[in-house]
Amino acid sequence: MNINKLHKLAHNGNMEAQNRLFQKLSDSFYVFARQRIRNKNDIEEIVQDALMTITEKYKGIDFETSFSAWAYRVIENKLMNYHRIQTIRKQKMSQLSDNIHSSSEFKPEPVLQIKLKECLKAVSRSNHRYARVLNLSYQGYKVEEICSKLKITRNNLYNLLSRARRMMKRCLEKGKVK
Repeated sequence: MNINKLHKLAHNGNMEAQNRLFQKLSDSFYVFARQRIRNKNDIEEIVQDALMTITEKYKGIDFETSFSAWAYRVIENKLMNYHRIQTIRKQKMSQLSDNIHSSSEFKPEPVLQIKLKECLKAVSRSNHRYARVLNLSYQGYKVEEICSKLKITRNNLYNLLSRARRMMKRCLEKGKVK
């Protein structure tokens, strides 16, 4: 029995016809998608998404041409959307790769680098905990990790960071920490 006849029976409430309809669509969609996509997981996801869309809408639509034409248009739209998303992802990955390459070539100004080191040393002489907190934060440690390393509370960490940053800023602007 073809898809359009199964649709008519399913539309009239025949559950067996509905099950056969969706099994037939599933098999057909899988073959259709397999010709355009290689990743098995992506194929299954697209087929399931198309079947969900059809399940939600097929009873409320009066089809101008045929149910099967509409159903295949749904899977085609899902496939086009998949390809569009893949293209966008590739572009973003390319941009990210370009950004990583350009940022790895970034060389800070030697004068600024020397000034930062001098200010960090000055902060360290003034308060060793401030320098330690700045250093751990700069190295990318998370708040919880810094707190456990230094055995301090979260609020205490934020206070130390705020004071340390203020001290660094003052040193960079005026040349002295206090």
